[in-house]
Amino acid sequence: MELKRILARDSRSATEQALARFGPNVFVISNQRLAGQTELVVAVDVQAAQSHEEELVATTQATASAGGNFETNLRVAKSAVGLEPEFAPEASFTPTPSTPSTTPSSTPTPTPKPTPSASAENDRDWIRSREIVATVREEIAALRQEFRLSQKSQLWQSEQNWPEAIAPLVQGLQEAAVPASLRTLLLDGLREQSHLGAAIDTITQQLVFNLPDLRAPAPASGIHVLAGSSGSGKTTMAARLVQRAQQDIPAEQMAVIAFKDQRAGAWHQTQMLCAQSGVDCYRAKDGETLALLLAELSERRLILIDTPGVQLKENLVELQRLCPAASWHAVLPADASSVTLQRVLGANPLAWASLMVSKLDESSAPWPLLHYLMQAAKPIPLSVASGSEQVGDGLTELTPAMLADLAVAQWMPPVQSAFADVANWAARWNEVPALHG
Repeated sequence: MELKRILARDSRSATEQALARFGPNVFVISNQRLAGQTELVVAVDVQAAQSHEEELVATTQATASAGGNFETNLRVAKSAVGLEPEFAPEASFTPTPSTPSTTPSSTPTPTPKPTPSASAENDRDWIRSREIVATVREEIAALRQEFRLSQKSQLWQSEQNWPEAIAPLVQGLQEAAVPASLRTLLLDGLREQSHLGAAIDTITQQLVFNLPDLRAPAPASGIHVLAGSSGSGKTTMAARLVQRAQQDIPAEQMAVIAFKDQRAGAWHQTQMLCAQSGVDCYRAKDGETLALLLAELSERRLILIDTPGVQLKENLVELQRLCPAASWHAVLPADASSVTLQRVLGANPLAWASLMVSKLDESSAPWPLLHYLMQAAKPIPLSVASGSEQVGDGLTELTPAMLADLAVAQWMPPVQSAFADVANWAARWNEVPALHG
């Protein structure tokens, strides 16, 4: 499997070009705007892509038999499906005696060398591509393992005689995106339940009981590093933490540092969010610059360091060398997969000071997050969570009960129309402060 990059004027054109070039089995990894164009990164099966191009060549050969040059027909056919830029015949030019040749034919044309910025950008793209491929492979391996575990537990689940009152609840749990081992544990606790309300309370209490009840306050002083996967909301979380800290700390006593984040638009986003709070922000492209900034800002009461999602482990090791007194906070979305959780939370050789959760709303299913926290070798304290994309909505204290209630709510709607007990449970869910300020 390889990663291919496609640039087009919009998402539709990029998708059509990907399908034309690599066939219908292409796997889209990311889609983002870059320099006025749409960048589409896709994972391609090399053998399938070669078969697709060989089929195109065979079609072109059949066309060439009717007339015309084969190479011309091949390039025209590739242009039609996006394999090559639009073909234009080369213009012929014969110098006349009055037009002397200024460059000897024996002198080769010099090849322009890439600029340092272009070389650095290519290196970042290469590293990012490698990490995306590794993540995709790990996700596929995790899905295969989960499928095997589900097959083994399916026989046991089918042999159970569930009470009629909780049968829809059991079915909903079996259809939810719950890890197989966690699903078996929860179902085992329902065998002696005969009422829907009691079954719901049993599952919620079981989740809360198995979660470590460790809390950590939001950063209020010192140096704090925010680390997580790409797109997890670290920059927005830093802006929310700054706004929260302004209740006790003046804006001029705080600072935000963007460390090695070279994504398009990332620095502009940091500047915009910090300007809304009146907090100074700085950009450190390497460790040496960061060390100078930390020395210059040593009098500030609160410093937040925003890190990139690429090369997470390497960056954490470097930061631990540069600022060993810093506290380390993981920032992850509520619906993060088990592979993402392992890659981020397992990247820090030291203990995490806290876990901050973003995108904690009613559309998120935190089952993998719950499962990881239950099995973590080192318990991770819970800190704060955000349930909205609006920075002004602030943060709320994160608790095990909040995660458990959110997870249970994911598979309750199919049962609500049949049982009145769920309406009472839903009313209790609406009182959770995580989503309603």
